[in-house]
Amino acid sequence: MDSRKIIEILRGTIDPNLRQQAEDELTEMKKIIGFTPALLQVVMMGELDMPVRQAGVIYLKNMVAQYWKDAEYDSGEPIPFHIHEQDRAMIRDAIVDAVVHAPDLVRVQLAVCTYQMVKHDFPGRWTTIVDKISIYLQNPDTSLWNGSLLCLYQLVKNFE
Repeated sequence: MDSRKIIEILRGTIDPNLRQQAEDELTEMKKIIGFTPALLQVVMMGELDMPVRQAGVIYLKNMVAQYWKDAEYDSGEPIPFHIHEQDRAMIRDAIVDAVVHAPDLVRVQLAVCTYQMVKHDFPGRWTTIVDKISIYLQNPDTSLWNGSLLCLYQLVKNFE
């Protein structure tokens, strides 16, 4: 998946003149396997303008909220869209690191993604989240604790 193309489209969502066209392109691209992990990579690019990163993380949050869970359907009906399991595995592998290293404006949206992912995947498909959080909390660099505690909170919040 081409990161430059995603960045260009996300910039278009900010411009009122290009917004509708950019949103239509994103709607088509979301169906491509590899798009969701590429979107997360774009969101985590430190050299990118913050408005573009925010547009990307909000789109990612909305995708996770709507399409993370395996879609239920009756036989004979077309299969509704959901994020492919290959993409979900890649996101599960990277989301804790992303929350830990993201700036605050992005971290908040990634935490919502984490909550949705835990809700549908923990513990069955995603047992490694506890280990990743634990590794960051044992790190002497206290700047990493905020993001890891936020992930831990999302995990615990699902069971309160």
